[in-house]
Formats: sequence, C-alpha cells, structure tokens
Amino acid sequence: MKKFILLFLLSIATMSGIRAQLPDGAIAPDWTMTDLDGNVHHLQDYLDEGKTVFIDMFATWCGPC
Repeated sequence: MKKFILLFLLSIATMSGIRAQLPDGAIAPDWTMTDLDGNVHHLQDYLDEGKTVFIDMFATWCGPC
C-alpha cells in the first residue's frame, strides 16, 4: 500500500507541469538545445532575429504529446 501511495504522489507531481504555459505576452526563458551534429542553439538567438519558434515536445510513450 505504501508503494501505491508513493507512486500515486510521484505521478501527480510529475504530471502537474504537463499543461504549464506562459501567459500571453510573457517573455520566454532562454532555452538551449544541442543538435545531432553537436551545434548549440539558443532560443533567444532565433527570437532576436524575429523568427517564430515552435517547440514540439514529443515522446513515443506519451499519447497526448
């Protein structure tokens, strides 16, 4: 029973941020990503160029993602 309660609490804690989003007009925090070639990309670099950026977080094990 203790394992079930612990698992339940952990699942709630990890799922609470799934729908987290910034309010309209908020400044996005800088986000850094390394591509397959080892090049580092910063979100702010693309935003400074006036580009629109869509970040799709996807995982094969996550149906709604």
